[in-house]
Amino acid sequence: MNNPDSCSGGRAAALHVKPRTLTRFILVILAAVSLAPAAFAADPKPKIKPTDWARVTKEATDLLSRYIQIDTTNPPGNEIAAARFIREKFLADGIPAVVFESQPGRGIVAARLRGIGKHSKALVLLSHMDVVPAVATEWQVPPFSGAQKDGEIWGRGALDDKGPGAIFLMAMLVIKRSGILLDSDVLFLATGDEEEGGRMGAGWVVDHQPDLIKDAGFVLNEGGGIRIEPDGRKLYDVSVSEKTPLWVRLTATGTSGHASNPPPQTAVTRLIRALNRLIDYRPPIKVLPVVQNYYRIEGQLNHGPPQYQDLAKALKDPAFTQRFLAVPSQNAMVRNTITPTVLSASMKTNVIPAAASAELDCRLLPGTDPKAMVKVLRELITDDSIKFDEILSLPAVPSRESSPLMSAIQTLAHRKDKATVAPRMIAGFTDSHYFRQRGLVAYGFVPIEITQELGVTVHGANERVPVKSLHDGIERMVELLKIFAGPNTSPR
Repeated sequence: MNNPDSCSGGRAAALHVKPRTLTRFILVILAAVSLAPAAFAADPKPKIKPTDWARVTKEATDLLSRYIQIDTTNPPGNEIAAARFIREKFLADGIPAVVFESQPGRGIVAARLRGIGKHSKALVLLSHMDVVPAVATEWQVPPFSGAQKDGEIWGRGALDDKGPGAIFLMAMLVIKRSGILLDSDVLFLATGDEEEGGRMGAGWVVDHQPDLIKDAGFVLNEGGGIRIEPDGRKLYDVSVSEKTPLWVRLTATGTSGHASNPPPQTAVTRLIRALNRLIDYRPPIKVLPVVQNYYRIEGQLNHGPPQYQDLAKALKDPAFTQRFLAVPSQNAMVRNTITPTVLSASMKTNVIPAAASAELDCRLLPGTDPKAMVKVLRELITDDSIKFDEILSLPAVPSRESSPLMSAIQTLAHRKDKATVAPRMIAGFTDSHYFRQRGLVAYGFVPIEITQELGVTVHGANERVPVKSLHDGIERMVELLKIFAGPNTSPR
């Protein structure tokens, strides 16, 4: 690749630089070099400049709108243009930034805001640039228009995960422009491929660019936010653990032929019987400590059912269990789940196919052995002729609930919203596990308020974020950085 402004495979790409691009090339090289962890001396008493929040909100709104307009649907991803767009935003403010290309077209961008401390672990602000597909006919506006409508920014990625990325970026710019000197470095990292498992994104970074995070101790990522309770109070949901995905493809085979002369059993009927057995299966209930603690806080905050104080005991009552498990999000918190998603068989109605397949999205509670789960699936199906292929399996690595970063979030919650913080497990998975495996404390938390109405648009139609939420998120994020990495914080 003759690309002077990206790095690939951990090394600089072949360099063929035209004279008119020499200046920019030098800036990029300097940015790449200066991303390595280091501390530097600075004026310990800088003059702090006031922030024009109306101007910041307008800038953030325009930034997110343009960011959404860069189509990064995964597959195939093609995040490289988005990575370059973000890099230019940082470079314009004098923050070192560099783009990596893990594969042709697959982009990653990193930017480092220097701190003045020598002993504090850096904080990684992690987001992803790729988005899931959008069916335009289901949307009120074109999904990649970045339209600003009724005080909201519309488009695929507005919440998942370009909006949070814009909040992280703008918070760093506000800190830089204000002249605030943090005690530790802040590393912005926007990756690709998260929606397909992250191997070419966050996974590539930890494997091929470990020096980027060698001084890091903490990560903030998607997976949590601020929830508004029915009485108006706010709950800071902070993900400390995730269910682990186990994606499996089942393939049944048989004899192909004309559908007018069907044999007693075909690939399709064999697959259907297998899926029926899985659908009828009821996985055992298990209440993990983090789940129990979350429901205890939830019950106390909302004067909820008294059973929430001892959920494991309550779920031995058949009547309560039936009511509790009837809510899909609650069922997912106390059970492994098995969800058939992708089906494939004949391309024509009158042709019996030689093969039929189904993909299963299994989400496992932390502590569940994926191999043991595959064994359970095989035993349920009772058909040795069906082939199993593992598509994706990731480890479930939790983060400790007590840390300087959690303390900072708790301080922010009390100071800004008089809110309660609730560590929790989420049913989904994020790129956090890549960093947890390397010993970093990773939390899922973006400081924006998400209503139930907006929450259902994630991976759905009409995804959008209110401009006010964007403003409030940036303001809270700046405050969180000052609390966590301010010069008066103790070494971590």
